[in-house]
Amino acid sequence: MAEDPHPPAGAAQAWATSAVSIVNGFFGDYLRERQNGLAIDMAFYHRNRPLSPSRADLLRVHPQPTGKVCVLVHGLAGHEGVWTFPDPADPTRNTSYGALLHAEHGYLPLYLRYNTGLPVGANGQRLAVLLDELLAAYPAPVEDLLLIGHSMGGLVLRSACYYGEQRQLAWTSKVSRVFYLGTPHDGADLERLAHATTTTLQAVPNPVTRIIGRFLHRRSQGVKDLRFGTLLEPDGPAQHDVPWLAAAEHFLVAGTLTGDQQQFATLFFGDGLVRVPGAMAANSRPAQPASQVHLLPRVHHLQLTRNWEVYEQISAWCSGAPQE
Repeated sequence: MAEDPHPPAGAAQAWATSAVSIVNGFFGDYLRERQNGLAIDMAFYHRNRPLSPSRADLLRVHPQPTGKVCVLVHGLAGHEGVWTFPDPADPTRNTSYGALLHAEHGYLPLYLRYNTGLPVGANGQRLAVLLDELLAAYPAPVEDLLLIGHSMGGLVLRSACYYGEQRQLAWTSKVSRVFYLGTPHDGADLERLAHATTTTLQAVPNPVTRIIGRFLHRRSQGVKDLRFGTLLEPDGPAQHDVPWLAAAEHFLVAGTLTGDQQQFATLFFGDGLVRVPGAMAANSRPAQPASQVHLLPRVHHLQLTRNWEVYEQISAWCSGAPQE
């Protein structure tokens, strides 16, 4: 099997990368407003370093580019390392969905890192521009662009597709498939709970609870956008008017905590953080075709980025194989 292009970093470096990503997830907008050096700038990353979308840098890292490109986008408080997992054929080596898609389907993988504390709409706009820059500099004609997003990453991809279409950016016509892994299109219950808790604490006439409430309220706008699955900046159109990218096929993979898809715990808790599609009240946004939703029993939210069954389903969809 293919080896992942992100070799394990030293323990200190890995810890620092994760710590900075977590801080950006919960306070990233605050860091950006104050021009703090810890604020992450959106970029493609290779071996824990930014990879500029220039022809020279792309050729240096990928000397044999293909006409098929895959972009992987992590979720809240994450980084590109979340896609790495032990190779089932050789547990002493690491692999990833991107590496496997490269080996089996010819997709050259690019891994995004971004400040997940910024509004989803702001990240979507920046990603739309970054993908435009990528295709303009890419060393070969891009025939097929594949997008994979985990959790918040799926919302950022939908946002980028919307802004890309609005600006008539060429890359949107190259997107063949978009995969959403545990993406809260209908919103995330955990953020709804955080919002209710914050509101209650700030309303209690007690200085201690109000201090705690104010601290919780400082959580980033990126986190708050998960409450309803917000895709756009506040000055954009109504959220329910955001369409699915028409040029592409859209596929959802969702995990469940139990093996029974009809069990109450499965319907209510989903993968532990996001409910399964269709388990909530009717959503006013354009519906996602049920035939393109795949549920994986006993796979929790964070496992969706590093699970062999998830990859097999992605690979089957890429091959055009009928869904089981």
